[in-house]
Amino acid sequence: MKRSAYILIILSVVLATGCKKKLDQQPISELSASLFWKTPEHAQLGVAAIYDEIQKTFSSGGSFTEWGDARSDNFTFGGTGENQQNIVLNGLNATTPTANWDNLYVAISRANFAIKYLPGITALSELQRNNYLAQAYGIRAYMYFWVVRLWGAAPVRLIPYENIEESPNLARSPADSVMNNVILPDLNKAADLVDRSSTNVYELNYGGILAILADVYLWKKDYANVLSTIDKLIALNRYALTPSTPVFTSYKDMIVTGNTKENIWTLNWDFLVDGGNGIGGKIGSSDQTSNYYIDSIVSMKWETNKQDIRRGITYDTTIANALQRIIQVWKFYPLDNTGKPVVPSRAQNQVKLLLYRWADILLMRAEALNWANNDKTGATAIVNQIRTRAKAGNLNPALYNNLATQLDMETAILDERQLELFAEGKRWFDLVRTGRVLAVMDPLVKRRQQMLGVGQTGFSDARKILWPISRDALNKDPLLIQNPPYSD
Repeated sequence: MKRSAYILIILSVVLATGCKKKLDQQPISELSASLFWKTPEHAQLGVAAIYDEIQKTFSSGGSFTEWGDARSDNFTFGGTGENQQNIVLNGLNATTPTANWDNLYVAISRANFAIKYLPGITALSELQRNNYLAQAYGIRAYMYFWVVRLWGAAPVRLIPYENIEESPNLARSPADSVMNNVILPDLNKAADLVDRSSTNVYELNYGGILAILADVYLWKKDYANVLSTIDKLIALNRYALTPSTPVFTSYKDMIVTGNTKENIWTLNWDFLVDGGNGIGGKIGSSDQTSNYYIDSIVSMKWETNKQDIRRGITYDTTIANALQRIIQVWKFYPLDNTGKPVVPSRAQNQVKLLLYRWADILLMRAEALNWANNDKTGATAIVNQIRTRAKAGNLNPALYNNLATQLDMETAILDERQLELFAEGKRWFDLVRTGRVLAVMDPLVKRRQQMLGVGQTGFSDARKILWPISRDALNKDPLLIQNPPYSD
């Protein structure tokens, strides 16, 4: 007995605002199951459904911020809400809203349907069919990459679930197995299939696939492959740092539009089509107190180097001091004719998520040069390239033990990544990847606990670097085992 699951998936696209631009034909709900995944138009809708779910995944509950930044030293609590305090104090539990991985797996499921059914759409040109398949494979890998980095071991399904006579339950596969047997093969297949002439940054193109590959290799500490993958990106002769002049408008445009020579893969957003991006309520909107404020540990880095243009781009510098938590991130919003950011309401928030850009790739390269070849000279040159664009001046080695060791160099690179990629979903993973979570976060969590007048337990347990599996997921699938030390 077969489900019409793939029809239900595309039905949800029709109902979702994220694909309205493309829906000027007969509603999918009027098509029979036997007709779907048959035409080029169906293929377009099927792939659009995958992107729609990425939007939902990162927007829902502000997951992009809570997964990538809020647990790090980038942000502190913005109020008395239990959830945001649990996030910044490492008090996660199985009922924490963003402990739920459902949306990630819906995106994976949509990719699985596309991978199965796209080859049968013979009316597509081979180039177009392969390009759609490349996006499906690449996004499936990208979603699994998020799952593995957040929860470790992960349930793996690589074919659509269509037969209700089969159990939907899956045990978790080890993280290394998912990396080596799912994520890397999917990305390599995507790289083989993709239309390499496509430069649309709002789709997963060849550059985006290589960027994910470099990120995966960096996570695995496979520095030789990081460097060889980035060499392929360089050979495309497609990307460059956006200039910071005039004033900083070019740099600002790179962030706001997500569509410049620096941008590699950007998740597009239009509130009229997609609804408001949930990131607004988390870190900056005009009609709600932010859930998370910029931690002074970050803002004070900028306040000691006020010529850095990223300072004025990121927040209101008139209220920055060691005691004042900064309540809004301005970074992602356009400027009015006076040079002030136009902060939207939550409903009108259309932040474009900068999933990968050239500055990120260059700093990955610096990290790999440092560890693969002990090339601190090359790594420093890259850091200075980023700092020069930001008008921040060259790196001061004296602040980093004169770069005596590779760890000192890594610290300098991570500090630059924190400022350059602030609020772009990178900092938490940087701390995890480099084994610095406890060293950075334990004293900071204790300070926050002291501010709130609660017991100063600190980060408390390295096992809590991983997220808990949500109670909802555990109830649905009895084969799942909770990450210790969390309870069900």
